[in-house]
Amino acid sequence: MTFLRMLLSVALFIAAVLALVGLFLNGFSWLYVAIAVGGFLLAAWVWPSDPKRYRCENKLNAWDWLEILELVIVLPAQIILWPIRFILSIGQLFDGV
Repeated sequence: MTFLRMLLSVALFIAAVLALVGLFLNGFSWLYVAIAVGGFLLAAWVWPSDPKRYRCENKLNAWDWLEILELVIVLPAQIILWPIRFILSIGQLFDGV
């Protein structure tokens, strides 16, 4: 099941990257923006988060490549979500006022 989630996440990430390429090549379209943002967020959401899978000795193995792939897939979603979290945290400061 973990492998299928990784495969789906990679497919969603590739679809989001292709939507970004289409955005720049074909001109601005909200559809491309929605597909890219949605694809990046869904790819990060679908990616399995199991911290036990990274437990190994200090030797190079296949999990190291998966960690790099996870970073590449999750980073765009974090960049998209950071301003939203920042705005919400500012809003929470003024709740008591």
